[in-house]
Amino acid sequence: MSSRPERHAATEASLLPVPHVKRTAVLTGLAALALLLAVHAVGMRKPAWHVTGDWWGPFEGLFAFVMQCVAGVARLVTTSKDGAPLSVRLGCLLLLLLTFVFWRRWMLARNAYRPGPVDVQKLVASSPEVEQELEGLTAQLRKYLSETNLYPPSALPAETPAENFIDLLGDVDLEPKKFGTSLLRLFSRLRPKVAYTVRGVLRARAGEPRCGMTITVTSYAMRGSRTETLWGDTWDDVVRSGGNWVMAAIVPVTRAGRRPPWQEWHGRDLDPELFAAYQEGRRLSRERKFDDALDRYYTALRLDPSNLYLRTQIAGIQEKLWLHLDALETYYGAMLLDGCTNRQREARLAMRYGDPRRFFRRRYRWWSKGLLEVRYRYAVVLGVGEQTARQWCVSSSDNGHFPRRACARDQIRAAMAPAFADRYWRAFKGWTSGRTEATERERITAWLMEALQKERKIWLVRLIFQRACLEEMRQLARDSPWATLLPFVGARSRGTLTRASLRLNVKVLAPLRLSWADSDRDGPSGPDGENVPLAAMPPAPSWIGDARRLDQRVQHVLDRPIPHWVKRRLPRPRRPWQDSYNAACVYAAAMSHPDFSQEADRLAALAVGELEDAARTGGSGSYSLKRSWLLIQDPDLNALRPHPRFIRFERETYPHAFPDRHRPQHSVPAELRAYHRRLLQNAARVMEHTWRDRGNQLLSGEDTVAQWFSGDREAWECVYQVVKNGGNDWRDRERLLRVLRDIAAADLSVRHGLPPGLPELDDLLDEAAWVAPVGSKERVRTASEATERRLEYVRWDLEPVDGDRSWAPELSPIRRSEEWYAAVRKDQAVSRLPTRRAAWQVVCRDYECAWRALDDQLDPDKDPLVLHRALKDLRRPRWAAYGLTAS
Repeated sequence: MSSRPERHAATEASLLPVPHVKRTAVLTGLAALALLLAVHAVGMRKPAWHVTGDWWGPFEGLFAFVMQCVAGVARLVTTSKDGAPLSVRLGCLLLLLLTFVFWRRWMLARNAYRPGPVDVQKLVASSPEVEQELEGLTAQLRKYLSETNLYPPSALPAETPAENFIDLLGDVDLEPKKFGTSLLRLFSRLRPKVAYTVRGVLRARAGEPRCGMTITVTSYAMRGSRTETLWGDTWDDVVRSGGNWVMAAIVPVTRAGRRPPWQEWHGRDLDPELFAAYQEGRRLSRERKFDDALDRYYTALRLDPSNLYLRTQIAGIQEKLWLHLDALETYYGAMLLDGCTNRQREARLAMRYGDPRRFFRRRYRWWSKGLLEVRYRYAVVLGVGEQTARQWCVSSSDNGHFPRRACARDQIRAAMAPAFADRYWRAFKGWTSGRTEATERERITAWLMEALQKERKIWLVRLIFQRACLEEMRQLARDSPWATLLPFVGARSRGTLTRASLRLNVKVLAPLRLSWADSDRDGPSGPDGENVPLAAMPPAPSWIGDARRLDQRVQHVLDRPIPHWVKRRLPRPRRPWQDSYNAACVYAAAMSHPDFSQEADRLAALAVGELEDAARTGGSGSYSLKRSWLLIQDPDLNALRPHPRFIRFERETYPHAFPDRHRPQHSVPAELRAYHRRLLQNAARVMEHTWRDRGNQLLSGEDTVAQWFSGDREAWECVYQVVKNGGNDWRDRERLLRVLRDIAAADLSVRHGLPPGLPELDDLLDEAAWVAPVGSKERVRTASEATERRLEYVRWDLEPVDGDRSWAPELSPIRRSEEWYAAVRKDQAVSRLPTRRAAWQVVCRDYECAWRALDDQLDPDKDPLVLHRALKDLRRPRWAAYGLTAS
C-alpha cells in the first residue's frame, strides 16, 4: 500500500492562476454596499426628503433612500459649511477606493474567466534565416487558434494593462472641481483590455528536429505566465504544436474548462497532446474521414479514459460506420461513468417507480445531461434490434470470411452478454422456467446467457434487445428530472431529450418495435401456423394495426398537459423539433409492422406532416445538420423514404441539382463499398507516383533501398488485410493510411486525396445520375456489387496459401518485396555500382505498374485480370558476378 498518495494524483494543478469570479464578486458587492450605507448615513444628517402626492409605500421609501444618498454625495463633494467633516470624507474616500480595488479585481477575474480575443503578438526570430517566415507563421498560428472555436486571436495592437491599482490613477486628477471627469476616466481604466498575451520566439538548430519555438502565455489579469520550448521537423508542425500548447494552458483556467469535454480539467494541467488529438478528431469527423478521426479519438481517450464525451464521439462515428455492436459496447462503458459503485447501481435499478431516493442523491451523476444523452443513445441502438441482432448473430461462414471482424465480435459478445444479463434480468421475469432450487435471478441470467452466447437466434436476440430497450427507456424516464419531477411543464429544447420525447419512446415507439419484433419472429408455431406466444410476453397494445388509434395515442402523449377543450379552442402550440421528429419516426416505424401493411399511405401522410412541422420549427442552421441523419442514416425512416410523399417533402425541403431520390433501403453498405474502393485506388496512386519518383532518383545507400522494399511489403500486407476482412475493420484501413504516410511524401497524399472522406449516398446518386437521368438507384447498387467482386479478386491475387510468413503463391507482391529486401541487404556495395542503375529503373517501373494495375483493377469498367498480369511481370532478384540484377 502506498504511503505517498499524492504521487498517484491524476494531474497537477494548472500553472496559470485560476480566476475566482464569484469570490471577488461577493467582495465587490460587500464593499459597494458598505459605501452606499455610509453615503446614506451622511445624507441622513440633513432633513429627511419627502415626496409630494400619493405614492405607493415601497416606492416612497425607495425614492427617499435614493434622495438621501444623493444628499450624502452632495455633502461629501461640497466645500461649504454644510459639507461633511474631513474625517467623514476621508472614510468615504477609503471605502470608494476599496470598492474600486475590489471592482478592479472582479473585472480582472471576469476577463480572465471569459477572455474573449487572445492577444497574439508577432513572432520573433532568434536567427536571420528565420526572418522570412515570421509573417506567414504568425498568421498560421492565429489561424489555428481561431479554428479551435474557443477564443479568437486578436491581431490588433493592445496596450499593456496596469500592474496594480495605483497605476490606474495615473493622470487622474482628484481635485473636487474635476471629480466627475476623474471618475469617468477612472471607470474607463477599470475594465482591462487584455487578459492573455501570447509571444513566441522561433529557433533553429543543427540537430534533429531542427525547427523550434519558445512560446509564452502571460495572464495579465491574474499575474502569471507559462513558458515552453517545442521542437518539430517543420515550421508548420511547430506552430501547430504551439497553438495546441497555448489552448491547453488557457482552457483549464477559463470558461471553456467548465464545458464539455473539458469540465473535469478545470483548474488542472491539461495535456497538450490530449487537446490536439480531440481537435484533430473533430476536424476529421466533420470532413467524414472517420478512420483517422477514430484513431485520434482513441488517442485522446487513452490520455483521458474517464471522459464521457470522448466516448460519445467515438460511439457516434461507430454508428455512422454501421458498427452497431461496437457502438453498443462504447455507450455501455460510458454509462458506467455515473459516479456509482456496482452495489449502488444495482440498488438504484431495483428501486420502484416514484422512489424518492432516485432524486435526492444528487452526488451521483445520472442527472447530468451528458450521461442522460449517452443512456438515450444506448437505448436507441438497442431499439434498432433488426440491425444490432443481425450483427450479434453471425454465421460460421461469415466468421471464416472476415476473421478479424469475427474476432472483434466474439470479444464484444463475451464482454457484453454477462453485463447485459446483470442489468436487465428483472425485465425478463416469467420468460423462462428452470430448476426450482435456483433463485429467480440465477435462472433468468442463465437463460439470457444461453440465448445470447450459444443459441444466437436472430429473432430471439432481437426480442431480447427490444425488451431491454423498453426497460432502459423506462429507467431513463424515471431518472430524468424534467420528465418525472415536472410533469406539467413542457421542457423545451435539451439536445435530443425532452419530456414529451421520452414519454413517446416509452409509451409508443418501444412497445411498437417490441410488437414488430414479436410478429416477425420465426420461433415455435402452433397447429394453425401462427407463432406461439412466449411466456410473460406482454400483449400487443390495442392500437396496433389501427393508424387512427395510433395517431390519437401519439397526440395524447405529446400534448398530455393540455386539455382537449383548450386544444379545440386555441391554436396548436408550437412543439420542439425533437417531438415532431420522434412522432414522425413512430409513424414511419409502424409502416414496417405487418399489422399496418394496409394503412401505409395514411401513416406516410402523418409522418411527412410531422417532418414538415419539424422542418419549420428548427432553424435553418441547425436543421441542415440533421440532413444526413434524416435522409440516409436513421433506420426508423427506412420504410418511409421510398414513398412519394417523402420524396416530395425532400424536394421541397432539400432542393438538389439531381432530384432523383429513389434511394436503396440500406444506404450505408453502398457508402462503405464506395469508400473502400476510393481508399485503395488513392493509395495505389500514391504508391505508383512514389515508385516513379524513386526510378528517377540516383541510387542511395543500401539502407535506403532496403527501406523501400520493406515499406512496399508492409503496404501490400495492409492492402491484403483490408480486402481480406472486407474493409469491415477500421483498424486495417487506419494502418494502411499510417504506413503510406511513412512511405510517401506528404504532398502526394494531399494531391491524391488520401485519406478520402466517406461519401454520402447523395453524392453516389449524383454521380450515377450524371450518366443517365433515371435509374441511379440501380446503378449505385450495381456499382456496389461490382466493387465487392473486385475486392474479392484482389484478395485472390494476394491470398497466401499457408498461414506462415512464406506468403505463397509466387505471384504475391508481398513475397517479391520480401525477396528484394533480403537480396539488397546481402549486397554491401549496392551504392558503388553505377552499372545497376538501369536494372533499378526496371524494378521501379515494375512496381509502378503493379500499383497502377491495382488502381485499374478496382475500376468496374476495366479488365478484372489487369492486376494478375502485372504481378506476373514482377522480376525476381538474381545474384550475378557484378552484383544484383533483375531477371
